[in-house]
Amino acid sequence: MKSLTNIGQREDFISPGQLENISTTASVGERTDVARLYRQYIAYWLDQSLPAGQVVLIAVPNSPDLLAMFAAVLNSNHVPALIAPTTPGDRVMQMVRDFGAGALIRSATHDATWESYGVQNVQDLGRWQVGRVQNAPLPITQPGQVVIATSGTSRAFSSGCVHWFSALQNNALRHARSIGLGRTDRILVNLPMYYSTALVAQTIAALELGAHLVISGPPFLVPTYLEDIHEHRITASSVTPVLLRQINAHSQSLPGCLRLLTVGGDLAAATEVNQCLTANPGLELYLTYGISEAGPRVSTCAAHRASPQQLSSVGLPLEGTQVMILRPSPDSAEGELLVSSDTLLTRKIGQDSHTPIIELNGKRWLKTGDIFSQDHDGYLYFKGRHSDFIVIRDEKVNLGAIKQMCKRVPGVLACRTEVVSDSSVPAGFQLELTVDRDVVQENEGDYFKTRLLKQLKHYERPLAIALLHRDALSMTNHK
Repeated sequence: MKSLTNIGQREDFISPGQLENISTTASVGERTDVARLYRQYIAYWLDQSLPAGQVVLIAVPNSPDLLAMFAAVLNSNHVPALIAPTTPGDRVMQMVRDFGAGALIRSATHDATWESYGVQNVQDLGRWQVGRVQNAPLPITQPGQVVIATSGTSRAFSSGCVHWFSALQNNALRHARSIGLGRTDRILVNLPMYYSTALVAQTIAALELGAHLVISGPPFLVPTYLEDIHEHRITASSVTPVLLRQINAHSQSLPGCLRLLTVGGDLAAATEVNQCLTANPGLELYLTYGISEAGPRVSTCAAHRASPQQLSSVGLPLEGTQVMILRPSPDSAEGELLVSSDTLLTRKIGQDSHTPIIELNGKRWLKTGDIFSQDHDGYLYFKGRHSDFIVIRDEKVNLGAIKQMCKRVPGVLACRTEVVSDSSVPAGFQLELTVDRDVVQENEGDYFKTRLLKQLKHYERPLAIALLHRDALSMTNHK
């Protein structure tokens, strides 16, 4: 993997020339000169006294600014970590500490907000602000590395996977080859770039191939999506299963210029895949599976060439990727998926810093936490996740991390979650909290619930919260 033997000698991991073939849709705004933005940002970061290898948190929405800032931080020998711009303040503060961050980039905000992050020395940088962390620790990462936050797949909210950028480049190119993506393609990025699918499989792939990148943003509306594809002559796009269902429900088919569509983020129903193929003859439709820890793409299924049975699979492993099913017993048909590749993460940082890597037969294998089966042709079939993880409207919700967070709230003695399903599909969950009545008064229940909800993203919020007031002494043996 790529590392620098001489930190004083700067290396461009992303060359300025790679940033010249980028445009935007109306939802993002007028086309911006990304190369010019990059020159402004790199000049700033090279002038800072931040130690080489220090993490810089970037809380910026999909935009040319985000890509220019990512490249500038990386090329100035710091370590970019993209996070959602809507991340609650308490979680930002925790990530600043747990990632050993030296700076935070976000939209302009009040001085009091910056101080709540433990951040001072705020400066304007373009249309954003940069805050330096007071008394930041020594770097725990190295130049040439990138941190991908794992709030959806880790057992703790404030954790991240450390990758060599060169590994992400390799994974992006392998994924591109598996779907036939090339230099002449025009790639629409409408999924959040702080997620690994959009960052690696689309953005980094486009930069490496020299393909044209068109940056879009929320909200996702099918008529706007179809218009963007037509207007910008998009040939390649990626959606989640929920977005695929919205597209299928629309009366208009996909524009003819769209050559290929990939589906990832969760398992797409075979009926939805078949409906899309029927409504769009000639479309190349690829089903993908990936995890943040793996770099992130693992497998691809060319649905337009697959048998009816294979439409329920996530396909075959990428070039250079090996998989193994860790079955609980010899007669089991399924088990936890293990992945071996030179594009795996190097380690994890943050609250959940246990790296799920094991050594078997002289190779490093990553334990995915996902349950799979594999047929005789090598096709992988996703069966489910470990119990702490559910998917609600395409978003991974980590019930274990939510319970951990609740237990850190003063007055909470215990908590329990219950998944609520609609037609055997998770629709949400209910949260039951046992609280100390001396700390949380019964007449303060609504205020307590509101304060708790503010610490969660909208898709992480429970359908209902029940408070059970107890005496703390009576809970001594409660688990």
